[in-house]
Amino acid sequence: MISVAALRGGLAAAVVAAAVISFGSCAQAEGALAAGFSGDIVKDGISYGYSVNSEKPDEAVEKALNECRVGKNAPKMAASCKLVTTFKNECVAVAWDPKPGTPGMGIAFGRDKAAAEQRALAFCKISAGADRQDACQIDKSACDETK
Repeated sequence: MISVAALRGGLAAAVVAAAVISFGSCAQAEGALAAGFSGDIVKDGISYGYSVNSEKPDEAVEKALNECRVGKNAPKMAASCKLVTTFKNECVAVAWDPKPGTPGMGIAFGRDKAAAEQRALAFCKISAGADRQDACQIDKSACDETK
């Protein structure tokens, strides 16, 4: 029998993937998002890193991967960091439930910081479950303003 926590952890990973597919653009860019996760956020956590306003796309990717690989909250997942997407002239936000062992997590993109944060919180609440929705909060957000 699969536990509710394991189901929510898998849902959280699916929400992260859906957010990236739905809102991230894979064009050449000066912003990048990297993540390391197993699909079970409750058990293994997630490591992520992003960069904005880099002068070159390769530089953006390198910065995002380096930030992800630091992974203090999920060192096991930091070792598995990979580039998820690149972006330009978009904002990125990450929301999560800060209590260890909880599945609430959301990553989203938007035309402005408020839109990205709103979407990230919505994704976090979906994966957090009814009893932890109010715990979701923005961890980080930033905008790429490359012209």
